[in-house]
Amino acid sequence: MSIVGLTRHQLKGNLKNVVGLKDIISAQSIYKKSLSEIEFVPNSKKLKLGVVIHLFYIESWNYFEKKLQALREVPFDLFITIPKQNVHFIDEIKKTYPNANIIVVPNRGRDVLPFIKVAKKLYEAGYEYILKFHSKKSTHRDDGQSWLEDMIEKLLPDDLSIIKSMHEKLQDKNTGIIGPKGVYYPLTVNFPANGAHMMYIIRKLYSNLEAQEYLQIKRSEYGFFGGTMFWARLDAIKDLLDFPVQYFEVETGQIDGTFAHALERLFAIVPEIDKKINYEVSDKGVIERPYKSTNIPQWSKDHLK
Repeated sequence: MSIVGLTRHQLKGNLKNVVGLKDIISAQSIYKKSLSEIEFVPNSKKLKLGVVIHLFYIESWNYFEKKLQALREVPFDLFITIPKQNVHFIDEIKKTYPNANIIVVPNRGRDVLPFIKVAKKLYEAGYEYILKFHSKKSTHRDDGQSWLEDMIEKLLPDDLSIIKSMHEKLQDKNTGIIGPKGVYYPLTVNFPANGAHMMYIIRKLYSNLEAQEYLQIKRSEYGFFGGTMFWARLDAIKDLLDFPVQYFEVETGQIDGTFAHALERLFAIVPEIDKKINYEVSDKGVIERPYKSTNIPQWSKDHLK
């Protein structure tokens, strides 16, 4: 909704739904303080992989802890973002990963805002690839936990040959992201709810011409990985890592339509615009993912052709 032409009373009411200045300042100061405390000493070893987990649900930690064993032959540094209410759990994480970098963040922007803040730091510190996870349960779904585990199983399979194959793909500068098989959806899925934010972002990163071409004229020819868990080359998504906290709506339990929901779709779209190769992985291996998809999920209630 445009605020042009609103009365003073209407404007005041709409601003309440956007964000308060005090909230912006508070969130920015927390991110600035927390992120400045990240220690990048482990990268003195010139490690290339950073694993980033947003741990909103601490009960998922045991599962993450178990699955990270799949990376036993791949050196990595671990970065975990947690909301303030989970600070007490830091000691538990440190029992297994004493060198983990744990960043306390406000509950804002879902897993996406904490991710881009950390990922930007990793890119600047010389990391080349990233593995992104979060403990999302999708409480609006009946199969939330099994969905989460299925995604992680595909991205961190027990088969070391598949892990090595993904690692090889990530060394190729033509690679964009690698997502889990089965959750790659056409860009038309829920586009009406997210299109305005997406158009704004692509205009900002490219131009209005590209925004019209890729998001409007050729929208059905592109897609994204649902769930926002993936491997990626940082240089393929680096332009998406610069959005400040005030772009992200205050958390009110939104299921779709926020700036974070729009941005998560673009982690695949931007590499596609740049003609990178995206892949999908399952227990069958790693295969190149065509940009176009006809896989419309059952949960989609807002679909345009």
